[in-house]
Amino acid sequence: MVLFTHGLGGSANAWLAQLQGCRERGWRAVAHDQRGAGRSEKPPGPYSVETWSRDLVALLDALGIAEAALVGHSVGCMVAERATLELGERARALALCGGALAWRPEAAPVFEERVRQARTGRLDEIAELVTTTGLSERRRRDDPRLLGLMREMIVANDPEAYAECSAATAVATMERPEEIACPVLAFCGSEDPVTPPAAAAEIAEAVADGRTGIVEGAAHWCQIEDPEGTDRVLFRFLEKPG
Repeated sequence: MVLFTHGLGGSANAWLAQLQGCRERGWRAVAHDQRGAGRSEKPPGPYSVETWSRDLVALLDALGIAEAALVGHSVGCMVAERATLELGERARALALCGGALAWRPEAAPVFEERVRQARTGRLDEIAELVTTTGLSERRRRDDPRLLGLMREMIVANDPEAYAECSAATAVATMERPEEIACPVLAFCGSEDPVTPPAAAAEIAEAVADGRTGIVEGAAHWCQIEDPEGTDRVLFRFLEKPG
């Protein structure tokens, strides 16, 4: 069983290519919309990584899943990491795409501005910024269709829920990574300006059994920009985590 967790502004649809990859391998896989996103409920905030990770564990329990590999993207990495701590031996492996132990200090005003923009209904402005870091310059230039689809994904968010998700993301961190017992893959796009390869290396060094991977030429949303390259890195690990 593989459980996929999206990042800020995303939804389960961010993992469609990877879900297909799991089906081709005969694996059971689930991608879920986190609280406040996609088709999930959007209760009043505040939200937090702790709340999202409890939701993730509750989902596994509701599905009757005894053991799973967890895959997260961006703040979803922090959610999956917290859930892995709670799951203990039930977590078979942990793959972190575009993750960080903690956000860089310069990210704080960016998240604050996103909260303000969302609460004033300016999701189109947020979408423009997200695609700038989410897709490489080459892909934005050469693939206007993907650029448009990604913008629409962000604009489709509920403004107040997105604001709450942004506020929760701003203070998100990983917790006690040295206690993660399962194998861990930290990977990202080589052109990722949000969580560059150095952030993946920091994660791998912080856990007991870590390794890194790179999706060449891709930016922060590498699973959307280059699904084939992402699959090569991800499934090489999931097929033999140790």
